[in-house]
Amino acid sequence: LEAAEMAKKAARLDSGEFDVVFSAAHMLRQANLNEAAEKYYGQAASLRPNYPAALMNLGAILHLNGKLQEAEANYLRALQLKPDDTITQSNLRKLR
Repeated sequence: LEAAEMAKKAARLDSGEFDVVFSAAHMLRQANLNEAAEKYYGQAASLRPNYPAALMNLGAILHLNGKLQEAEANYLRALQLKPDDTITQSNLRKLR
C-alpha cells in the first residue's frame, strides 16, 4: 500500500511521463485501489492512445469497476491495434 501511494505521488509529479503513470496505475491495482488505478490507467491511455497494453489495462480496470460499456470500447480499440492479443480477447469474452 505504501509503495502504491508513493507511485501515485510520483505520477502526480511527472504526469506526462507514460512509464511513471502506467507503473503507478499497476501498483494501485495490485493494492486493490481500483478507483485510483482507473484514473491513472486512463491517463496512461491518453498519453499513448495507440498502445494496446494501455487500452487493455484501462478496459480491465473499467471492467472490474463495473463500467462495462467503457471497458468493452477499450478492449475493442486494443484489439483493433493488436488483433492477436489473447488476453484482451479473453477479457472481452468474459465481459460479454
